[in-house]
Amino acid sequence: MVSQGAIASMIISGVIAFLLPIGLMIWFRRKYHAPIKVFFIGALTFFVFAQLLEGGVHVYVLQMNETTKEVMKHPVWYAIYGCLMAGIFEECGRYIMMRFLMKRRLSWADGLAFGAGHGGLEAILITGLSSITLIVYAFAINSGTFEQLLMNHDVKQALMPIQAQLLNTPSYEWLLGGIERISALSVQIGLSLLVLYAVKSRRPLFLLYSILLHGLFNVPAVLYQKGVIEHAAAVELIVAGIAAASVVWIVKAKRLFQ
Repeated sequence: MVSQGAIASMIISGVIAFLLPIGLMIWFRRKYHAPIKVFFIGALTFFVFAQLLEGGVHVYVLQMNETTKEVMKHPVWYAIYGCLMAGIFEECGRYIMMRFLMKRRLSWADGLAFGAGHGGLEAILITGLSSITLIVYAFAINSGTFEQLLMNHDVKQALMPIQAQLLNTPSYEWLLGGIERISALSVQIGLSLLVLYAVKSRRPLFLLYSILLHGLFNVPAVLYQKGVIEHAAAVELIVAGIAAASVVWIVKAKRLFQ
């Protein structure tokens, strides 16, 4: 049986993933007159550059190309690749979209809206939708209907690890997904302001800074995936520290756009 605490934690994480970006956009709109249009440009940026373009590269490098697939089994090369690709695609995507779609939208409030949209869609796709799926599987396990989903060998191979994860993962770890989205959204807003400043000031060097900082933010998660960091809570503590620094930057960056 999947514990009620685990299910409750998954529900909380899912609610955070869906409602936090929407709540932030409403707040930014009312307090700073941030444009909703820019929020959707940020969301579109994540979908095109992270989901489609970066995702396509990952499929080739990690699955289709046998040489790179073998190289990426080493945690160091995997960490370098994963962190740099995320930084390059997302930050360059930000720069391109801001440069060509936001020529008259280069204020601090615009950066807030863009980051909320970019990080918001990321939260919904990565944590929100996965939480819904896991909750459905958890109820299926508890009701005894999960076995009916194991229709053939391929499906069984895919779902059995999920069943083991749902049954064996401590309840609090399911809550970490929602907490991570709070940290990630803070960082995405901070990075959006950094790239927007690069566009506004015509100093591309700040784009390079954003790529490197984005890669640094992803290091703990990549190391956790490869087992170098064993505890998820340790990852979240590191990420929360980076997010706190990002919030400080968000506040201080306001004067750069005045």
